[in-house]
Amino acid sequence: MKKINRRSFIKKASIPIIGAASISSFKVHASTTTELNMVTSWPENFPGIGLGANRLAKRIESLSNNKIKVNVYSAGELVPPFGVFDAVSSGTADLYHSAEFYWGGKNKAYPFFAAVPFGMTAEEFNSWIYLGEGQALWDELGSGFNLKHFVVGNTGSTLFGWFKDEINNVDDISKIKIRSPGMGGDLLKTMGATPVNIPGGEILQSLSSGAIDAADWSNPVMDLAFGFYKVAKYCYYPDFKKPTVSISLGMNLDKWNSFDNGTKSIIEYACQSENQEMLSDFMFKEVASIEKLKSLNVNFRSLPQDIVIEAKKNVSGVLDNYADTSIGIKIRDSYFNFLNSRTSYKDFDISNYLNFRKI
Repeated sequence: MKKINRRSFIKKASIPIIGAASISSFKVHASTTTELNMVTSWPENFPGIGLGANRLAKRIESLSNNKIKVNVYSAGELVPPFGVFDAVSSGTADLYHSAEFYWGGKNKAYPFFAAVPFGMTAEEFNSWIYLGEGQALWDELGSGFNLKHFVVGNTGSTLFGWFKDEINNVDDISKIKIRSPGMGGDLLKTMGATPVNIPGGEILQSLSSGAIDAADWSNPVMDLAFGFYKVAKYCYYPDFKKPTVSISLGMNLDKWNSFDNGTKSIIEYACQSENQEMLSDFMFKEVASIEKLKSLNVNFRSLPQDIVIEAKKNVSGVLDNYADTSIGIKIRDSYFNFLNSRTSYKDFDISNYLNFRKI
């Protein structure tokens, strides 16, 4: 990732490379190159989502015949991992690569576009975004912060979390301090846990120091890369808190509106393509990662049923708290209208075929 001086970045952010050329001249003159700065919430070159940011940048450059150059900055290079939203909203940076459950403090509805307990699969979420009401509602939400949003990846199935000690029941959950952001953390709180939200790059150190007792992060591929097995012996699965996590790109809305339709199409296509590639990449590497973790003597445990039952009982009340504005209510209702339409036809979904594979 390109290194740059912070002061120089703020002074030069969003300025085209060639002289004083503007975005409008980019539309007319094929020789003009526009430079965009992308800030991320991930460590440099981090497997999966971090490399996905790099891949997306290269895809935009390639599809634009290098008329758009995207500089990618890892967490902390220019702004802190949780500072990317404000940086792009204000125009200090052009793009952020992150997950929307970090922005519940901006508007509580944002986590609906990342991960919802007992919520949609990756495929269902994509359908809601691309063909349902999801993208329009996301755009409406983002417009209040001068942002345009895109889905640019998905983790696929995630792990419930890494624990230093065994958990056997709800009472064990009530005794832990756990890194768990967004709706999932609030759901654990109803069972007595103490959830905290810390950047991914700080989880291992926090587990090691005893600042937290447990952590959820993502799927086996990224959890292996982070090395949680070094300090937490028990890994529980599957995860109801965030069945999958959608990864997002936020673009400064003024910047987006300055592009012509052809340029917008390039960016949209690059985002859709990366969304599929990230999910495929994780699926391809998942089995090998699980086998590697097993070879490292990780104790994989199925999540105790009474914890799932208690969480399911509490989830509606938690989710209602994330719909405290008119746009939040619209997003929640649209999300669950689509999800309920899917669950009402559960006899016809892929899970029944997967049951055949167990025979």
